Amino acid sequence: GNLDPETGQQIFALLRRCAEEGTAVIMATHNLALVEQYPARTLRCEAKALHTS
Repeated sequence: GNLDPETGQQIFALLRRCAEEGTAVIMATHNLALVEQYPARTLRCEAKALHTS
């Protein structure tokens, strides 16, 4: 199921710490607002095409 906003923020904070320690983090989400809060390379799939940021 979907995460509530607080849990989503906690998960992202954990993933960010992992990334800062050198671990590659790969995730998928439909929540673009949450993704935009964290500067990182992103790939977006839209209309059967892959876009990078």
